[in-house]
Amino acid sequence: MSGRSMMKPGLRLAALALAAGLLAGPATAQSAPEAAGSAAPLPAQADALVAYVTKALTDHDLPAFERLVNWTGTRAQRKRLTLYQIRSGFGRPIKAAALEPMPDDGLSEATSRGTLKANMPVTERLRVVFDEPPVEGDAAPTSVFLIGREGGTYRIALLVPTGPPRGK
Repeated sequence: MSGRSMMKPGLRLAALALAAGLLAGPATAQSAPEAAGSAAPLPAQADALVAYVTKALTDHDLPAFERLVNWTGTRAQRKRLTLYQIRSGFGRPIKAAALEPMPDDGLSEATSRGTLKANMPVTERLRVVFDEPPVEGDAAPTSVFLIGREGGTYRIALLVPTGPPRGK
């Protein structure tokens, strides 16, 4: 597997998490257990972050993700798309999830045109591998979340525009 194919899901999520990278399921009302998870403190340890995200995916807990994502600088349309893509991971069987260091050039392709930037320093990425047949080549379906720290807790970073919308 080439390094480039490993980056595709991450860049897709990064670009779509600005715009995010998971698949879709309809939004549903939250039950009491799901709502309770969304009130849990944001994770401050790596293993707690992995557990938080995998539980939120398993439990279809959109409010937990909404709290974890740093929405600073995100426009309404991108927020809707990001939430749609997060919901796409709901209920999918998870094979593995791990926090890994962010390569120094990990965002270079997405930010090279100068129109996008991360809305907080990105130090790591959380890779969630789904236990499903490959969709492209031999790589398992994967979602990659950009991760940074804010106020002592982990947060999901997004790529946001560097300037106003076109034509404004």
